[in-house]
Amino acid sequence: MIKINAIKIEINTDSGLFGAEHKFESGFNIIRGDNTSGKSSLFQSIIYCLGFEELIGGKNEKTMQSVLKDIVEFPKGKIHRVLQSFILLEIENQHKDVITIKRSVISNSREPQLVEVFESNILTNKKDKIIEGLPMYVHDKGSASDDIFGFHMYLEKFLGWQLPYVYNKSGEKRKIYLQQVAPSFIIEQKTGWSDFLATMPFYSLTNKEARVIEFLLDLDVYENKQAKQNILSSKRLIEEKWNNLHKQFSRFAERGNGKLINFESKPSIINDTLPIKILLNYKNEDYTISDFIEIQNNLLKEIENKLIPKVSETLKRNEKKVDNIMESINLASLKYEMLTEEIDFDKDKFIRYNQQLESLNEDLRKNKGAQKVKKLGAEISSKVSKDFCPTCDQHINDSLLPIDVSQNPMLIEDNISYIEAQIKMIKVYIEGLNYKIKEKESRLHRIKLDLSNKRQYLRELKKELISDERLPSEIEIEKKINIKKRIEFYINYLNEFNHLIDEVEKLSNEYKEILVKAKDLPFDFFSSNDRVKLGDLLSEFKRLITKFDYKSKSNDFIDISYDNYLPVAQKQFGEDLKNYDLRFDSSASDFIRCIWAYTCSLYLTSVKYNANHPKLLMFDEPKQQDISISHFKSFLQELSSYREGQILLFASFENSEESYKIATEGLKFNLIHIKNKLIKPIKD
Repeated sequence: MIKINAIKIEINTDSGLFGAEHKFESGFNIIRGDNTSGKSSLFQSIIYCLGFEELIGGKNEKTMQSVLKDIVEFPKGKIHRVLQSFILLEIENQHKDVITIKRSVISNSREPQLVEVFESNILTNKKDKIIEGLPMYVHDKGSASDDIFGFHMYLEKFLGWQLPYVYNKSGEKRKIYLQQVAPSFIIEQKTGWSDFLATMPFYSLTNKEARVIEFLLDLDVYENKQAKQNILSSKRLIEEKWNNLHKQFSRFAERGNGKLINFESKPSIINDTLPIKILLNYKNEDYTISDFIEIQNNLLKEIENKLIPKVSETLKRNEKKVDNIMESINLASLKYEMLTEEIDFDKDKFIRYNQQLESLNEDLRKNKGAQKVKKLGAEISSKVSKDFCPTCDQHINDSLLPIDVSQNPMLIEDNISYIEAQIKMIKVYIEGLNYKIKEKESRLHRIKLDLSNKRQYLRELKKELISDERLPSEIEIEKKINIKKRIEFYINYLNEFNHLIDEVEKLSNEYKEILVKAKDLPFDFFSSNDRVKLGDLLSEFKRLITKFDYKSKSNDFIDISYDNYLPVAQKQFGEDLKNYDLRFDSSASDFIRCIWAYTCSLYLTSVKYNANHPKLLMFDEPKQQDISISHFKSFLQELSSYREGQILLFASFENSEESYKIATEGLKFNLIHIKNKLIKPIKD
């Protein structure tokens, strides 16, 4: 909540001190003054002290009226040059905490970005009390985030708000600014009545109006959207970790000359049905790491139980082994060559598919361009757009086929659909081929390693065949040593594998939690409470436009958009109702009534659900577009019924005492009447 208690303007001129001071009450306040009396200067001074002057088209002192920065004319025709000016504004929050804000307009020693905050009621407490101001700044980097010197950060905390973070057009997370919330309860005269939330600064935030309304009404949809965004971010992070883990697993499998199975590159929930395994090949059979270690242990036991034979004892056996290994090497070499050719063929096919995909994408782009141009041509009613030659009036087929070919060509729309289907199919081919190439390359690597081992063994056999027959067989000794090394390697390998499996299971559980959270979110993010609140917002809006005598559109065809929560008109198109901007279906005066109604509806709905509306409404000259006094009175009657907050309404009442009396008859309000001029001489 924010309540304006009082304001004081002091202007030092070359002729002395000028200024104004006014107090405001809770509930309904009318600030009445004829045109050029300074009523708008008072309105602008309030929003200037709050740092909201972007609502009137700029920042700092350049947005302020001339009387506050250049010259004071008083009485008429007598000019006084402004030397220095500042504004004091006293405000109160829902906890009855009071602060006084001081901001200079013109000063030789202070920049307009400097704001002083006094944590006291300086204007309404006339006791002499010296209080030191807290220096802060506004309209500079950090003013909304610096928790020591940022004025808008201080003001946000003072109001008891926690402004939400949203995403800008670059995908970065940014906080909504106070200046973007302000147009929902402050409407200035020049631009504010042109559209709903017309003066809201842009700041590169996507769908900023929706984010503000979600905050004001405290809709769950914002939290749900944030939750979805967090889920998507977490999912992307898990996908990235999973992909890196898959690459790590693939390298790990290659290091152990194994084959990875049951582990895809995309996240999934890992179950015991198809556990992740690395299979190691032994004598053309695949074994798990544990089974492979057991086989090696058994081999070691067999060797240890035997005496190491001499070379002479293994001679015939080794000669036979040489022949077998030679045959095995030849067979493996043949497999290697054939597999290499297959991979080269697949890679060539992969390149052709990608070229085909590129060509199809280009065809799709051209067809969509042709479709767009044709539609644009149809709208301007040219002969070409209607498939007729502009010179000879002959029919033009939508095809490059010869005229004498009796074949019906595909329409552009059908062609686009066909090309899109082709693109999807080619992408599936490419994905499958890419997987096949990787799998074959993995097999090729294992064959290459196997060939290397066999050739090494062949060299050892040949070496032993020509060695001294009386010596122990080096191959058998080496075999025993190699088995021991292999067992040691694969025991460590198994430990690493189990560690990687633990990481996968942990990531799999995180992925499962993300999927559960995603399932728990409402389908369209709107909770049942949100729907009730938006239903009340629509009901209040319809009630008020009826009260304010809106005539342009039947209430039956007015709704609240679930995209940006602004009122929309509806039109029947076949069996469907389409939404479009209410402005385009309303007269100028009726649209002003819509802005009255919507601003009040936001206030009422937020107050009803104790949401985030500041419970302050400020209107500068709401009687626009020659709205009748009787209809304006209906608006004032509505505002006078709001007891929960504060309304400041600035109006000239057509510079007529009679209009003022008609519009306010029977209403309860606090009147601040600016007679003659707002800025007057101040005596010491």
